[in-house]
Amino acid sequence: MTIKELQPERIEQISSDVFLIDWNDGHQSMYFLKELRAKCPCATCRDKKISFTEMNPLRVLNENPNDFELSSWENVGRYAIALKWTDGHDTGIYTYEYLRELCQCDECTG
Repeated sequence: MTIKELQPERIEQISSDVFLIDWNDGHQSMYFLKELRAKCPCATCRDKKISFTEMNPLRVLNENPNDFELSSWENVGRYAIALKWTDGHDTGIYTYEYLRELCQCDECTG
């Protein structure tokens, strides 16, 4: 199965800090919301990461744990999902390919 054929069969927030995707190739990916927020692919977050890194490489984007609460998500066509956070941030579109790359299980990182 090519990455272009990869589709989620089930997407579920299983706890206040964990997001789960069952893929159509039988793989299951589990993500910590804090990590998904830190890896937000939107232009605003990328720019902030670059400017913060230049100022202080040890600084993280935002240390407030309340900003990592997911309020909802929605499908974007047949290629991505958009995550919406309780702090109002909603411009991150996570492609299925990018989400699979972010999977940290032994199968994906090995």
